[in-house]
This record gives sequence, C-alpha cells and structure tokens, in this order.
Amino acid sequence: MHLHEQPIEKEVQMIFVVLVRPLALVDTLFEAAGTVWDWFILIVIILFAVLSIRLPSTSTLRRQYTSAGDFYRQFDLANPPFHVITQDEMKHEKNDKQIHLAFLKVHKSGSTTAQNIFLRFGWNHNLTFVLSPAHNAFKYPNIISLREPMFKNNTLDPPPGKHHEILCNHVVYNRESFRKYLPNDTIYVGILREPYDFFKSTLNYLKPGYIYNKIKTNIPASDFLKDPLKYEPKSALFSFTNNRMAVEFGCPDEVVKSNDKQKILNFIKGIDEDFKLVIIAEHFEESIVLMRRYLRWTTKDILYNDKNIAKHKNETKLVGPYDRQLYKRWAKIDYAMYEHFYKRLRDQIREEGYDFDDELLHFREVRRMVSEFCSGDYKKSGAKLAVAASKWSPKFEVDAAECDLIRKQEIPFVQDIRFRQYGSRDI
Repeated sequence: MHLHEQPIEKEVQMIFVVLVRPLALVDTLFEAAGTVWDWFILIVIILFAVLSIRLPSTSTLRRQYTSAGDFYRQFDLANPPFHVITQDEMKHEKNDKQIHLAFLKVHKSGSTTAQNIFLRFGWNHNLTFVLSPAHNAFKYPNIISLREPMFKNNTLDPPPGKHHEILCNHVVYNRESFRKYLPNDTIYVGILREPYDFFKSTLNYLKPGYIYNKIKTNIPASDFLKDPLKYEPKSALFSFTNNRMAVEFGCPDEVVKSNDKQKILNFIKGIDEDFKLVIIAEHFEESIVLMRRYLRWTTKDILYNDKNIAKHKNETKLVGPYDRQLYKRWAKIDYAMYEHFYKRLRDQIREEGYDFDDELLHFREVRRMVSEFCSGDYKKSGAKLAVAASKWSPKFEVDAAECDLIRKQEIPFVQDIRFRQYGSRDI
C-alpha cells in the first residue's frame, strides 16, 4: 500500500503546482518531460494548439477578407470607437474645392461629355474661362486652335480685374503656354480613348479628305492603312489619323516622324508629370469619380449626360481582318500613351482604398436617377429631384435650371459663357 501511495502524492503535488504556482509551470513540465528533446516537442505541440484556437486558417482569411475594408466592415459599427482620417478626407472637410483647372479636350475621345462637367462647374462658380475670339481661323467659337498652343492671337484677354481660371476648349497642349495663362495651382486633366476606336470614330465623324477623296475603293480605310504615308499630310498637325491624340497632347512633329522609342518615352514621361489625371474613355465613370476626389468636388459637380454619340457607328468601312493590327503598327505613340495612362489609372484607383467601389456604385445610381429626371417633363411640373447626403457628398437638389445645363450643347454653352464674361457673343 505504501508503495502505491508515493506516486499518487507526486501526482497531487504536480497538480497543485500547476494550479497554484503557474509561474513554475515551465520547470514542472521540464521535469516531466525528462529530456531536452521531449521538452522541445512539448513546446511545439502547445504552441500549435494555441495558434490553432486563436487564428483562422489562411484559406478562411482569403475567403472572408478580400481587402482591408472587408475586415473592418464585418463589425458594422454604427459608432466606431475611432476613425482614421485620411489626407483626402481632411482636404474634403475643409470644403476647399479646386477651381483652377485645365482640361485638354481631345477630339473623338468622349471629351465633349467630360467638357460639360467643366463648363457647368465654371458657370456655377462664376469662373473666368480661356476663350478664343468668336470669329477665328477655325470658324468655331469653341476652338482655340487645332494646331497650336495658346498665344495672344488666338485667345481673349480676361475681363478687367480678373484672371483666367479654367480652360476646357480645343487647343494643343504646351507646358509653357498653359502655365503662362493659368495660375500655378492649376490641376491638369486630359482624356484618351482606345486608339483603334478613336480612329474609327474619326473616320466616321470627320471623314478626312486625304483618305476619302484620294482612295476611290469600297474599303478606303483599309487601303489607307496598308500605306498611310502615301496619303497622310506632311505634318501630323494637319492630320487626324497620325497619332492625333499624342499630337493634341503636344507631341512634337519630329517625334511623330522619327518613331524613336526613347523620344516617345520621354514625351510620355513629361505628360505624366504634368497631368494629375488622364481620363480613360472606356472607364469614364471611374475616371470621373477619381477626379471628384482629386478636385474635392461634390457628386452634383460631376453629373453628366453622354454627348456626341454617333448614331451610325457601322458606316465606317473597316472590313479588313488585319485593320486593327495595321493601325496599331501605324499609331505607335497613341498606343504607348493609352497603355501607360490606362495602367496609371488602375494604380490610382487602387490607391484610393476599399470604398472607391462603394462610391462608384453610388454615383452610378445617382447619375441614372438624374438622367431619368432630366429626360422627363421636369420643366412643366416644376419638380425638383432631392438627392440625400452620402459619405462622399452633401445632399443636393437638381432642378430645371440644372437639367438645362447638363443637357446643354457645347457651342451654345460656350457662347453663353462668352456673353456673361464679355457682354457679347461676337467678341
């Protein structure tokens, strides 16, 4: 009996030590383990057991949380104990909208739709626009120049006591010229479109004479692409099919002619440095929401209706099976620019964080509501559309006057601005 009691006493003492003296647990386990190797194995088992209880598996994490935002949103806290204020939110709280703006309006790239946003913002905030003389070399009051940057002969001076604050009419970009006309804190916004779609739209809308007047076949565009230099004007500035988007961004004629890879990269680098945002037409809504954040505007400021949508998109005769590849070989600079700024836009959106998609969905819904309201009988009814406040913008109303501005065509809008700014539509 005595021989059996001794091991029982040891077990009781061991339990007592574990419960009453937790700090001595390590020593006790070491004694029980007997060897260093057993002790090591025991620690590994204990650690593995603790971690298995505390942490979900990596597959569970991947399944539940695809972004940092998903992790925080699971708690759905009405009154969170803390909130990290980002730099963008701090700027928004100051309610200091960016008003000095330059929008490079590039032909056939969705730029008229974007331009209405800038025209309306400038109108609603009584900004001073850079305008050309109403009667100019291009015979359109909304064009400053199709071949040159701004200079004394193709622009109007600002009214007495004022300075230029916003630009959104057609002109060729030039860094020195733009900085001469606009304040130092001006933000530059451009726009690009997938180059082959740009080419087809250009043919559809402008029908360049150097193609359609010279090539008398059933497929003039296809025949043009087989040997573009045979038909192109000597200078790219006089062409709408020779890397035209790059030309309007200020790409020098000698760079277009040389097709030198390093010169093209240097040109794109300069545009990248100058332009805070380049809208991608194929991601127009995403671009506009990003622009709202950069400019610290409201949702109401960025509402828009689609403008200048071609009604007969299939009339362009591009029937050759290799036309797309032929144009890509020809318009190397436009493609290089588009690919660069497409990727940059995606990177910029990713930097905005998890709630960008939330705002994008919200904006799409609001824009549809406004579009439906402004397409209805809003003038006779005298109704107003009330849009509730959101995380990204205060509440606002859309009335008949705002609908008129959203739906207003480019030339009448520019002429109304001209009249308010100078007192005449003919100046």
